[in-house]
Amino acid sequence: MAETDWREQLIFELTEECSKINGILGIFLGGSLASGSADEFSDVDLRLLIEQGVSKSKFLSVLTKRKDLLFIETLTEHYAVLHFEHFVKVDVFVYFLEELTPSVWLRKIKILMDRNGFLSALTEQSMSEKFQLTQEEFDFYLGKFYAYVHEFFRRSQREEWNYAQECGIYLKNILCAFWYMALGEQPNSLGDWSKYEGKRSKLSLEQQNWLIKYTPVSNVQNFLMEVTERALSVLTEIGERWKVDFDDEKFRKVVEKVI
Repeated sequence: MAETDWREQLIFELTEECSKINGILGIFLGGSLASGSADEFSDVDLRLLIEQGVSKSKFLSVLTKRKDLLFIETLTEHYAVLHFEHFVKVDVFVYFLEELTPSVWLRKIKILMDRNGFLSALTEQSMSEKFQLTQEEFDFYLGKFYAYVHEFFRRSQREEWNYAQECGIYLKNILCAFWYMALGEQPNSLGDWSKYEGKRSKLSLEQQNWLIKYTPVSNVQNFLMEVTERALSVLTEIGERWKVDFDDEKFRKVVEKVI
């Protein structure tokens, strides 16, 4: 079987196993498998909905006991990252009913089991949800951008090149988040590169080519100059679109310390 066939077979088996456990209310997929943009390397974003009072770890333990489990990357009370044979990675979240509310993330899910119709109703309610940038979220990304600008310069001056490259990657990641905000799209969490690059990206070809140009970062000063110039431009655009406070004077004051 092809890798995608093995993945579909695994999803079928996991759904069958979890649906037989007492307390299960629903099972659904998120991510690219739900949106229809998956390829042969896409993870399985598996979500389980259970009754209040039922142990979340009980459901995860069922998955970790499978014979085709290759290794466990992460395992907590409510979340697991599991790697199976045939190069299939499964991210599993377990939710109680009251933990799920309408959101932009739930507009495109693939329902595999819906015992009481809750997931169908939730998806319908989520269709009217749109990304709304808050001042708090904007300030969080901006503060991180400032911090990584200074840290990138500091580590470069010390010739701590791997550390500097890591900071450069975060600067590019945050710039992508700003670009998504300007488009009215929900940005990824800090450090998450999912769908920022490649065929599934919403970024322009020019923006993606700029990322490639500085992968890896080879010229410290040129990179700092360009990443801050691009950030200033898009931050001004974000401020106008979303009516969030952006202090361009502070931006210049932060940047001039390293350029």
